[in-house]
Amino acid sequence: MEKKINIMRGSGTKPSELKTERLSSRISKLILSEIQSGMLLPGDRLPAETVLAEKYGVSRTILREAIASLKNDDILESKQGRGIIVKNPNQRQAFRFSDVFETISVDEINYFYEMRALLESEAAGLAAVRHTKEDMVLIKKAFKEMEEAVRSSSPGDEAHFKYNEAIAKASHNPVLIEFLSFLQNKLHSLATELRIKTMMSPERAETVLSEHRHVVESIFTGDPQKAKQAVMTHLKNAAERAGMNIYMP
Repeated sequence: MEKKINIMRGSGTKPSELKTERLSSRISKLILSEIQSGMLLPGDRLPAETVLAEKYGVSRTILREAIASLKNDDILESKQGRGIIVKNPNQRQAFRFSDVFETISVDEINYFYEMRALLESEAAGLAAVRHTKEDMVLIKKAFKEMEEAVRSSSPGDEAHFKYNEAIAKASHNPVLIEFLSFLQNKLHSLATELRIKTMMSPERAETVLSEHRHVVESIFTGDPQKAKQAVMTHLKNAAERAGMNIYMP
């Protein structure tokens, strides 16, 4: 059976909260499946809460959480005088990974690495020609925190987040900055798991740090091609360290 990986796991959640979260998520998927199968069409109004709660065998609280999740994903919307309706896909403003696939298999994670390589390398290229003195300060500070994390053998999640964020912001492309932030948040749990494995090997941790150092130095040279290649090399190596191969021309 194909192994599935949950990239949305959170931390610090109480058991009771986790149970509620999982149940509401299942209800969201059931409603979504009815939309995807055509049982519910764009413009259709959802049945009353009491009807849906009885249909799915859950409380109205759980149902409301499920509906709220679908609203956040731009699947449903509230219309005054009409209630909750199915939104037209062409009018959605939210990007959802579930539009591509609902669960992420080991074989499919490489697509995320490939997308990261494409986007983050371009961000680094832009950062090389657009970075300001303030950007340099933030990038250097984040990299120093990563160095400290390696020395203390800690995952350094916050430092890595700041590092990626600083480089993205140095691109001064607001759309790219926002999407990279979205992507990083979605892949946070997966990235943390891989980072923990990396930090378990001091030699590997130093190798990764060296790759990041090369990215920083390349950005500061002001050479976009060099910066892009440095990021591309790092992410191709990162994919290989995770047992994957990504194809880049």
